Amino acid sequence: MKKFEPRHYVYAVLLILILVSFLVLSLLWRHQQNEVASINSELSTLTANQAASQGPTYYDVTVSPSDKAVYFPLAKLKLADSTLAEGLVYTYTPSYTIPHDKKVFPATLSVSTHDLAANAQSTTQQFDCTEVAYADFVTPSYPVNPMWKSDGSVKLSDGRTMNVYYAPSIPGCGGAWRLNSINSKAIADVLKQASSY
Repeated sequence: MKKFEPRHYVYAVLLILILVSFLVLSLLWRHQQNEVASINSELSTLTANQAASQGPTYYDVTVSPSDKAVYFPLAKLKLADSTLAEGLVYTYTPSYTIPHDKKVFPATLSVSTHDLAANAQSTTQQFDCTEVAYADFVTPSYPVNPMWKSDGSVKLSDGRTMNVYYAPSIPGCGGAWRLNSINSKAIADVLKQASSY
C-alpha cells in the first residue's frame, strides 16, 4: 500500500480549493446572469410603459362648415361632416424606406377621438389605448396587429387603395373605452367613407 506523502495532502487541498472556487464562480455567474435578465426585463417593461404613456401625437381634423366636410390634411382625405367625424383626431405617417433596404413601408393613418387622446386615463400599462382605427395604403395589406379586424377597402380617386382596420378591444383599455363611449367599428365605418382631395 502506497503511503501518502505530505505533498499529496497539499495536492488534495489544492484540488478541493479549485473545485470550490469553480462552484462559487459558477454560482456567482448564474446569479449575475439572472440579475442582468431581470434588469433587461424591467428596462423593457419601463420602455413599453413609457411608449404607451406617451402614445402617438394626434392632430385635430379640420372642420369646414361651408362645404360640410371634415378634412385630414396630412393624409389628403375628407369625410362628410358629422358629430363623430368632427370628434376625430389622427396621426399620419407617409410611406418611407430604411437606408440600405429596398422595402417600402406603406403610409399609415391612425385614428382616435379627442376625448380618448386627451384623457390621462386612456393609457394603461404597456397598452396604448388611444388608437382605435387605422388605415394603410398598400396592396396586399395585412393588419399591424392580428387581433385587429378589417373593415374593408376603398379605392380613392387619387389612385390609392385605403384599407381600414379597427380594434375590437385592446387588453387593459376597456375602462377607458367605456368612459369615452368608444365604438371602434363605428369610427372605422366613418373612415371608410373618406374620399381623397
